[in-house]
Amino acid sequence: MEEELEFGPFRVIPSQRRLLRDRKVVPLGSRAIDILIHLIAHAGEVRTNREIVKHVWPDTVVDEANIRVHISGIRRALNDTQRPPRFIANIPGRGYAFIAPVTKRPAPPGENSAPAPCLPMTDLGTGRIFGRESLVETISAHLGHSRLLTIVGPGGIGKTTVARAVIARDRSEGLVLWVDLSSVSGGHLVPTVVASALGILSRTDNILREIAAHLRTRSALVVLDSCEHLVGSVAEFAECLLAETPGLRILATSREPLRASGERVHRIPPLELPIATLTASAAMRSPAVQLFVERADGCLGQYELTDEDAPYVGGICEKLDGIALAIELAAGRLETIGVKALAQSLSDCFRVLTLGRRTALPRHQTLRATLDWSYMILPKAEQSALGELSVFRGHFSEEAAAAVVSGGNAEAVLASLVAKSLVVADASSGPTQYRLLDTTRLYASEKLMETGATSAVMASLAEHLRIIFEDAEHELVSASAADWTRNYAQHTDDLRAALEWAFAEGRDPLLGVRLIIAALPFFYRLSLLDECLAWVPRAINDLDAHPGLDERSRMKLYAALGWPQICRTGAPAHGIAAWSQALRIAEGIGDTDYQLRAIWALWVDAVNRAEPCLGLTFAERFRALASSSPDPADPVIGKRLFGATLHWLGRHAEARDHLQQMLAEYAALPASRHSVRFQFDQNVTARIVLARSNWLLGNEEQALYEVEDALAHAKEIQHNLSFSNALAEAACPLALLASRDDLAIHYTALLKEHTKALSLDVWNRYADCFEAEIALRKGRPDKCARQLGMILPTLRDSGFTLFQTIFQSVAARALRDMGKHVDALRVIDSAIADCASSGERWCLAELHRVKGTILLVDGLPNARERAGDSYRRALAEARRDGAIAWERRVNASLHALSPPCRMPEGDQVRIVPSAGGGRLPEPSIPERRELSAMNNRSQAHCPAAGLPTEFPSRLRQQGRQAQAR
Repeated sequence: MEEELEFGPFRVIPSQRRLLRDRKVVPLGSRAIDILIHLIAHAGEVRTNREIVKHVWPDTVVDEANIRVHISGIRRALNDTQRPPRFIANIPGRGYAFIAPVTKRPAPPGENSAPAPCLPMTDLGTGRIFGRESLVETISAHLGHSRLLTIVGPGGIGKTTVARAVIARDRSEGLVLWVDLSSVSGGHLVPTVVASALGILSRTDNILREIAAHLRTRSALVVLDSCEHLVGSVAEFAECLLAETPGLRILATSREPLRASGERVHRIPPLELPIATLTASAAMRSPAVQLFVERADGCLGQYELTDEDAPYVGGICEKLDGIALAIELAAGRLETIGVKALAQSLSDCFRVLTLGRRTALPRHQTLRATLDWSYMILPKAEQSALGELSVFRGHFSEEAAAAVVSGGNAEAVLASLVAKSLVVADASSGPTQYRLLDTTRLYASEKLMETGATSAVMASLAEHLRIIFEDAEHELVSASAADWTRNYAQHTDDLRAALEWAFAEGRDPLLGVRLIIAALPFFYRLSLLDECLAWVPRAINDLDAHPGLDERSRMKLYAALGWPQICRTGAPAHGIAAWSQALRIAEGIGDTDYQLRAIWALWVDAVNRAEPCLGLTFAERFRALASSSPDPADPVIGKRLFGATLHWLGRHAEARDHLQQMLAEYAALPASRHSVRFQFDQNVTARIVLARSNWLLGNEEQALYEVEDALAHAKEIQHNLSFSNALAEAACPLALLASRDDLAIHYTALLKEHTKALSLDVWNRYADCFEAEIALRKGRPDKCARQLGMILPTLRDSGFTLFQTIFQSVAARALRDMGKHVDALRVIDSAIADCASSGERWCLAELHRVKGTILLVDGLPNARERAGDSYRRALAEARRDGAIAWERRVNASLHALSPPCRMPEGDQVRIVPSAGGGRLPEPSIPERRELSAMNNRSQAHCPAAGLPTEFPSRLRQQGRQAQAR
């Protein structure tokens, strides 16, 4: 019977090398689980680094840093990061010891981890295959119990075809993801490409960890196609990912095994060949002949194998070693040569290439022989063109071909290469697109290098892409987001290749700079900011080394470098410095457009740092400059900046008026590309602050309507940043302020989903804060305080304190409900002090009200008088700002005060009409519970006090109305 080791809430099953908690597998790498088992086996003993290495990495030289990394991972998995440790202790200068009690017991039979949730399977489909049915069935069976399976064979053997057939047979539920690695030039890009295919746009240093987190709870099958040029990197990636994701299977195709831990290899044999002397009917039993005949029929329109042709076709298939791609290429030549002549020329070609020793060559050289033969019979012009076309990593148009083919008459040359099956044409969806098969492209690329013309052709490609992306920027307005993306996303791999070439030693960095600048809107629209920002510093360094060479380009690059400050917590400190430098250059060369972009970015930073007074300075500076801009929208956008700033300053009615006027004027303007210049859709961002202002002015229903309208518009235009912005700054907070808890939960879930997929760190942290408040409303103040205690320092350290004060008020309420009144007062006083120093006022009244609720229950003899002082201050601040919503909340808190502690007559509660013109709404259900609890606690110190007799009935009445809404 299997043995398990139990400690704390965890169990380890050594025979299965699994760590479990609550019957669920805790993801842990293979080396890490070995270290953990070793330490548990010697519980209470100090194990030196040398002993650990000897056990986990026998016969291998390993740096001690590897042990520290794995120990750190184990501690995170065990949640053993506090001091002192619970499970693993570090003994300085000696090693590590497992210090928790360990219980040994038999493992329950049939112990398994809980099944991961599944996603619908993607239908990849497959064409007709020949002679692989048994192989496909075998691989499918093995894939059911092997987590890493590699289909191995020479180039052109049909690995991808078999993999697609296997996937088509797979009936397991869950996600099926196909990742083509053929165009990936470096192993370091493997995690990035997989993350992109999953829709994960990472902005952290550990993309693999984010992929693992995305797949950890799912049943998934990932196909990594064409791994042969990245074998080492793919092996490492697969090992690490499989160790972290128990429900994942990986199917790889490669010319050689990955040699990864746990890998099962299936080698694909050549297609079965016919016997030596045969008739047509006998030959057609051979899968190799079947493939040849089908491709020949497709090429000629009508082809049937005759007894006369059968021996020659059999000989062709034999000489091509049954390699599928070679057979297809040969069949494609029947358009210009007969079967007999084809067989003879193929024989001559092999004799030249192998020098009579064909069997001595590695199997991948067989395909090279086929390609050599195809290449040798091409006219010189077509040989050159094939090499030049090899610079395209994927599909390309006839126009693109003309840009790189040097001999002219690209249309005729392209048509000839298509007829000879060296270029594939696809006219199934719109204008004809072309591509080279991957093996053909690699072969042709080598031929291009032999001619010494690679640099000249790559320069032509880069210049062609620069023109394409400059035109693409102009189409941002006229084309829909879906059409624009579909038209231009296909150039991604070519752009990467062109930039790699341009910035290589001794190439053309200035052309690379211009290409990056032209592609900036492309990077932005496709949310490829990380990739963009990997290139921008290289371009800046080159221009900074040549002062005055191209200041306009330098300005645009510094502006691009400032982008991440808007949407990530780990933004580099140089974000604002980059925008400031862009502003200086723009002022120096008199570029109004980029001056406005830079001022806008500096305004955003001031607002994000909760410095509205500074923000007002930038907003006014923007408005002054916008008046001289040739773009009529710029003054209108200036009104949005000004109106939004007024909101944070507590001037809500003015903010509403400016934003309403701005929206009316903006609607009358022609469409433009402001979401590229200023990152967000201007209609959506204006409605965000308009909704917030409306709520504070007492127009709750109108505010929620504005939220819905903003979200719908952002979704319609497919602008993910604007959609996430509307969720983070309007939908979630207003749903909470309006006590629409179900709506708040829904919006928060949406925000978490979108910001995780797009790596929008700041708004993802906001979602965590909203979840904390939801926990408080559900009676979990401890969870709320703990979560906010972890998140707020991260936001503060990253310079994103826009909502810090209101989040602090939530934290203070949680601490209050936990009985930690001193801590609660400290937190709320800090928030009030921050407002005093920065000029932030939008929630100042609420901060004073919350302070009053804390004072009311802190147990001091004068608690009620001090609470009354805070309420009076809250009321004064709310009335000063015209914040009817806050005034209503203060009114509700004042109602909760018992009669002996009522306000002086001059500060009596006034009735604030609702937006509908009726009476004052009573507190929401969560507020009533909060106020009732506070009043009960306060009565312990003021026994004679009680609520007015009519108050509970009004509360019950309002509760019914709230439920009806």
